[in-house]
Amino acid sequence: MERLGIEHVEEERRHGLPFSAFTLWFGANLTIADFALGSLFFGLPLSSVAVAIVLGNILGGVLVGLMAAMGPTFGYPQMMISRAVMGRSGNVPFALANWVSTVGWFTVNIILGGYAIELAFGLPFYAAAAVMVVVDIALATYGHDIIHAFEKAMSVVLGVMFGAIALMAYLKAGTGFAAYEAGASFDAYFWVLVVAVVFSYLMSWSPYASDYSRYLPRGASKLRVVAFTAAGGAVASAWAEVAGFFVYVAANNTHLNAVAALAQVSGGYSVFALMAIVLGAVAADALNLYTNSLSALVLYGKAGRARTVLVAGGVGFALALAASSSFGSFYQNFLLTLDYWITPWIGVMVAAFFVKKVRSGVEGAPPFVASGLGAYALGMLASVPFMNLSSYGVSYVGPVASLMGGADVSYFVGAIVAFLAYSAIAIRQKT
Repeated sequence: MERLGIEHVEEERRHGLPFSAFTLWFGANLTIADFALGSLFFGLPLSSVAVAIVLGNILGGVLVGLMAAMGPTFGYPQMMISRAVMGRSGNVPFALANWVSTVGWFTVNIILGGYAIELAFGLPFYAAAAVMVVVDIALATYGHDIIHAFEKAMSVVLGVMFGAIALMAYLKAGTGFAAYEAGASFDAYFWVLVVAVVFSYLMSWSPYASDYSRYLPRGASKLRVVAFTAAGGAVASAWAEVAGFFVYVAANNTHLNAVAALAQVSGGYSVFALMAIVLGAVAADALNLYTNSLSALVLYGKAGRARTVLVAGGVGFALALAASSSFGSFYQNFLLTLDYWITPWIGVMVAAFFVKKVRSGVEGAPPFVASGLGAYALGMLASVPFMNLSSYGVSYVGPVASLMGGADVSYFVGAIVAFLAYSAIAIRQKT
């Protein structure tokens, strides 16, 4: 069992190779949440779907990789590193937001995995969800090395299973692709929304990234950490999303949820296919629960990692039972909401590490760091005119979003402005 919580990893405890980042993020992203995104592509031409999958995953994967590069240098979890840039008290809102988002992702996967167990074995949903929660609590409690080993195994097992699902769905769809293409049409607003959701899923791992690279030796190649992290996440996410899309084309019924569509398409092989969904959900939630416990310790260091894992597991289980009946809107709204706080924070963190070369300051961080918080605020403010909140039931469409036909690109604007603002501050302080 891992002994450390959010403490610094000393050099004598360091181990592993940068390639471990590939297997970890590959295993964690061959998951039901990615698979479920396949239904959101429905209606777009095949070429537009392909571009959206590639573009969204490359952008999201690179951001996760850039964040993971900080782990070996600092030897701290990601939300502890954030203290050096935002300050002890200034970092609290980000740690809290990460706690909320990790519980949300945990809930999403429990809902979908629970559905899969329910369909495969006939267990009631609450019992199926409880099984998954118990397994993930065990993995998260044992910690970093066990999670890496588990994800390495899942990268092979789930790689084969999702490959088989994609091939089976493709063969079953047959001429359905031609019929689908004939009825598809390109809509710029819808396409941007799809890119946003694809990007949002993979990008949302960024506040986790250094949690799983901080045990690497301090001298580990940053380029390799970035490359292996980005490749593992992007390839796996695209793989699962393509499988999900093929399943929906084969099912030809957009009223089915992702799990029900898979069960219909897989027929006599449904137990095998549904077990891929279950294992993928467990693989993703091991990271969600472990990172959640670290975020909780950043907020209250005396809680103890095992206790924070149990609390989050209980909260996620309760939310899964409450939200399971309205999963569609819950999932999409949750994904898009993540963008608004995460991307400006990423912009600041990347600029701090790669431009200003911040390499210390976690231990003696002041309560607030004006440069980090100010750049973050500018990023958030600049993104407001680009927002379209109508999908959340809020009647606000920013003036720029309105000119773009309702397309919301605020997440990209927030990250870029925050990055440039912090970089400008860093350059000015050097001169």
